[in-house]
Amino acid sequence: MSEGTDEPISASEPPSEPVSELDAGAVPAEADAESADSAEAEQLSDELALGAIDNVANGDAGAVQGDAPTAASAEQSELRGRHSRGRRRAAADRKSGSDSGAPGKKTTKRRKAPWWELPALVVGAVLIAIVVKTFIVQPFFIPSESMEKTLHGCSGCRGDRILVNKTIYDFRDPHPGDIVVFHAPPGWDDEPATQPPSNPILKGLRGFGQLIGFVPPDGLVLVKRVIAVGGQTVRGVDGKVQVSDDGGRTYRTLDEPYVYLDGPDTHGTFGPITVPKGRLWVMGDHRNDSADSRFHCQTAGGDCGADANVTSATVPVKDVIGKAFVIAWPPSRWRTLGTPATFKQHAEASAAAVSGGAPVLASLAVVVPIGLLRRRRRHRTR
Repeated sequence: MSEGTDEPISASEPPSEPVSELDAGAVPAEADAESADSAEAEQLSDELALGAIDNVANGDAGAVQGDAPTAASAEQSELRGRHSRGRRRAAADRKSGSDSGAPGKKTTKRRKAPWWELPALVVGAVLIAIVVKTFIVQPFFIPSESMEKTLHGCSGCRGDRILVNKTIYDFRDPHPGDIVVFHAPPGWDDEPATQPPSNPILKGLRGFGQLIGFVPPDGLVLVKRVIAVGGQTVRGVDGKVQVSDDGGRTYRTLDEPYVYLDGPDTHGTFGPITVPKGRLWVMGDHRNDSADSRFHCQTAGGDCGADANVTSATVPVKDVIGKAFVIAWPPSRWRTLGTPATFKQHAEASAAAVSGGAPVLASLAVVVPIGLLRRRRRHRTR
């Protein structure tokens, strides 16, 4: 066993080919020298590129420098010059790339926003809210129980908040079944109204909230369901509401699953009342707790019959603010406010009856001009 080997050679292994002492020692020595030279050259290049040229690896490299100082100094100067030129070229490339927008490493400087940007955004948001509230959609909250359980509300509590479409009645009149928000007519002051605060600061904040639609308007604003419109006749028979489209000759009974009763309905029997043109007969879904058209049509004797004051009992269409179409708050009660099926069926039947005569009218519109044209041509040929 020779000195410096890691493991002994087993006696059972077959003898290898004889290797001369010169070959066994020269080959590893030559490989070690080549690897050492490569490592030293690599280390020297790295150190020179990073600027640490004075700390060149010791050992054989030192011997080389000691043997040929002039050649090493020249090589170091050349490497130092190459490194300096490379750094200048890289800096110039980065600068030109950032100026021209070319891909690569760019040092972009963040632009500071002008001081007026945030106030402008706030003012723009307020203006948009005012326009939306004034012309398109306005929120309202329910202050009373007259529309339970469709809309939740009570005195002193935070009821539902609804969104009201203010543009829909610019294109059509209210339809039966619509839930409408309207300014209370004279004498309809039986439900709680919001009062402005006496503190001037709170009053100013309240006015701003009303301007953008987050605070309900002062005065009395009511929400009810339209039961009959101008030209229709309505009556109540033992709590069942009936509507006629032909002046009271025939009636249809409304199917109203939305009605809520928690006590006797003292106004369940009324009418018949023919609604004037341009006015609405409205009722609350909470029938025994709603001061609606039935309540305000009563005469001095407490009767709401054919001789009742129809004007005081109905709501002018011009006083309607809009149609409630969704419960916006609280989230647990999010839902749309559509038209009940009992009103939809009648509207579809009426539309079908009207459209049934449309083919006849269309035929007349085509045939009559053709007939007149042919008759005119005959007169010309005579």
